[in-house]
Amino acid sequence: MNVLVTDGENRSALAVTRSLGRAGYNIFVTGKEAGNISACSKYCRKTFTAPDPLKERGKYFGAIAEIVMREEIDVIFPMTEQSIYCLSDARERLGNNVILACAPSNMMESISNKYKLFQLAEKLGVGVPETIYVSGVDDFPAKRTRISAFPVVVKPALSKIKDGDRIISAGVKYAADQDELSRLYETRPELRYQSLIQELIVGEGAGLFTLFDRDRHLALFSHRRLLEKPPSGGVSVLSESTPLDDEMVESAGKLLSEVGWEGIAMVEFKRDIRDGRAKLMEINGRFWGSLQLAVSSGIDFPSLNLDYYLGKKPSSLLSDFTVGHRLKWFYGILDHLIIRFKYGESSRSIPPNFPACCQVVKELLKFRDKNISYDVYESRDLQPFISETKAYMKNVIWKKQ
Repeated sequence: MNVLVTDGENRSALAVTRSLGRAGYNIFVTGKEAGNISACSKYCRKTFTAPDPLKERGKYFGAIAEIVMREEIDVIFPMTEQSIYCLSDARERLGNNVILACAPSNMMESISNKYKLFQLAEKLGVGVPETIYVSGVDDFPAKRTRISAFPVVVKPALSKIKDGDRIISAGVKYAADQDELSRLYETRPELRYQSLIQELIVGEGAGLFTLFDRDRHLALFSHRRLLEKPPSGGVSVLSESTPLDDEMVESAGKLLSEVGWEGIAMVEFKRDIRDGRAKLMEINGRFWGSLQLAVSSGIDFPSLNLDYYLGKKPSSLLSDFTVGHRLKWFYGILDHLIIRFKYGESSRSIPPNFPACCQVVKELLKFRDKNISYDVYESRDLQPFISETKAYMKNVIWKKQ
């Protein structure tokens, strides 16, 4: 069976490539560059460059459709939101025999739109941060008067927003006071549309991974984030598998059942140190950055997801995995450390905590541990790590010029 994995520059794409390649499938990889980390894997049979789906949707779809036809692709694994939306919106043009292993666009939108998602969560009794809903930039002046405590978190409803002929990539922002909050709404184009202003939840980040079938979990895995990039909150660079949390499992089940979700999803929470409750942060209806942790711990979501779309569902819930296993992204931890020394402990420029930094250095240099796996580095498949190292060094040199 021929499987096409898109967006090969992502670590999640590398995890899928390795997982399905080991299972005996023929893996084809696309990416913005031919030398991306997934394309370099020994499990990749053939690689192709493709336009950026964020900037050239039509050309991207055309390129993928041509590859599908020429290479007789049976299954496509879109790995990012932009590739999912681009391919899902015209999936019938790929042919009836091609399986697109992702949720349709309307279902993606039901969980990706944070404005609607948090309203749904409140309705279902799922724990969320205190939230003010801003329907648009004109609604902001009335809503800002309701904010008395800072800092706050500002979240655009969507991470990718169509703005005329362009697509805006929208991320989470922070505001320390009313002036900074007002500047965000005056200057950020994504905040002309629906957005949320939320209290800042202090606590450990936790993720629940699931393969879901309309109203039930088929497979479950959970982890906690030990280090992130940037340190104040972002991409996980060091994570650890944890026992399943009943509250998180129930909350995720409520939300996904309400929209009739089918396929894989990552439901992200933060454990609020004030009351111990898991507060919803977001849901991703695609494979996540720390996917390799689940695979290394015993829940092979790429293979399970492929089986699901082939009509092979597990007969009972799969949730038996190794607890306490860690996943390390070497260059992500290095970036975490550099950011910490350069900008301090947070976006507020708090001086770095040197004992904590020493612990990060110790973690960075810890190589031989049976309880640790790596996102990119693998002794039996070294080329992706070599490729990443070259790209990292090139980026460092380019920044110095």
